[in-house]
Amino acid sequence: MTNSNRVRYLLGYLLLVVLPTAAAVALLVGLAEPRQTEAAATVSAPSRLLPALVVILVVVRLVGAALRRLGQPAVVGEIVAGITLGPSVLGLFLPDVQQALFPASILPSLDTLAQLGVVLFMFLVGMELPLGLLRRSGPAAAALAQASTVLPFLCGAMLAVSLLDAYRPAGASRLALVMFVGVAFAITAFPVLARILSEQRLTHTPLGTLGLATAGIGDVIAWCLLAAVAAVAGSASPAPAVLSCALVLVYSVFMFLVVRPAFTRFAPRLAGAGQPLVAAIVLTTTLASAWLTDSIGAHAIFGAFIAGVVMPRNSAAVQRIADRVEGLTNWVMLPVFFAVVGLKLDLPAVGGPRDWGVLALIVLVASAAKFGTVALFARLLGRHRRDATALGLMMNCRGVTELIVLQLGLTLGVLSQQLFAMLTCMALVTTAMTGPLLRRLRLDRGLPPTTRTTTEAPLLTSHERTT
Repeated sequence: MTNSNRVRYLLGYLLLVVLPTAAAVALLVGLAEPRQTEAAATVSAPSRLLPALVVILVVVRLVGAALRRLGQPAVVGEIVAGITLGPSVLGLFLPDVQQALFPASILPSLDTLAQLGVVLFMFLVGMELPLGLLRRSGPAAAALAQASTVLPFLCGAMLAVSLLDAYRPAGASRLALVMFVGVAFAITAFPVLARILSEQRLTHTPLGTLGLATAGIGDVIAWCLLAAVAAVAGSASPAPAVLSCALVLVYSVFMFLVVRPAFTRFAPRLAGAGQPLVAAIVLTTTLASAWLTDSIGAHAIFGAFIAGVVMPRNSAAVQRIADRVEGLTNWVMLPVFFAVVGLKLDLPAVGGPRDWGVLALIVLVASAAKFGTVALFARLLGRHRRDATALGLMMNCRGVTELIVLQLGLTLGVLSQQLFAMLTCMALVTTAMTGPLLRRLRLDRGLPPTTRTTTEAPLLTSHERTT
């Protein structure tokens, strides 16, 4: 290439490539500059959410595993981990770290994941409710379930009227507060109790079967009460609340009498269907049912629970999807739920000695009402003293179910931050005492020894689900 050609080449490259490239870059930078802040905000949300999820999953699993080694169910450690990540512990000692990990911008996303986790968990609770066991339970379990619900509800309601009204949020209905505290006292966590009995090899014993049946029937009663409370809390006058309760009842009857038989007839065809189709049917039914009950004025958790109950238990295809949903829920969604509860829980807000005295009274009354009622009634039914004591301890287990109820009360504005913290502590204490006290009774004496595993036990075995 001659010198003149080289000069023309460089001049052409400068005019036709370099200068247009610089002009294009300047034009693009100029156009992008006004939207730089918006783009950065959009990118920052997932970049902050993902590290928060990593911290939640790691801490919840580590604390849960640590407390399992101390004889506690994993859920106790998971609740403690959620409280540790919130303002009560991490925010109290390392507020800058807590704010950096969980800034206000990601809280709506975490709350959405937590609510979805609760919906899926309630679907599993309904799916694993042992309907055959409840049908075969007989009058003893039904009577014990009613006693374990009614008298604790009354004790909670009376305590709310006499003492807890001072903690009622401004504008909240007094009736809704009284009913909510009553339900919080009446709840028994069937899924957590099933895990505790499985870990202690009591699931298939006559006493364990009676305890599970009593807890299952009591859960159904408590969810019906909670549907009424949610309707009352979400309505300014009695008429809409009554209408919501009536619509929920009609919907439940429709699901049991129409949808459940249709699923049962259709279940054999699902055996040859692909898993994507089965998953679509199961998840669509669950989410649609949750949306419908939420639209009625109750809450999404009731629709998810009903969807789980009406699912065909004898379909292996449906069970495979339920197992996968259970894995996702237990390993991802519920830890996020525990973290959200912990982020909303502020134990320092409980206040001075009077508030801590009220908290102690709540724990004492809730425990005595559950344990005393069931143990006394079991003795009247002719049960041995040790068996009666064990049944009372079983019904005092509250666990995740109680947290779902309390979270709902806080969301509806029925519970104040102080009362939410007190009732959460009550749920933690009553759940934590169940396993160790049952173990001290040595109920497994005389049973053949089995090898205990350190893995998480399922809520129910596949055989129990089909029955």
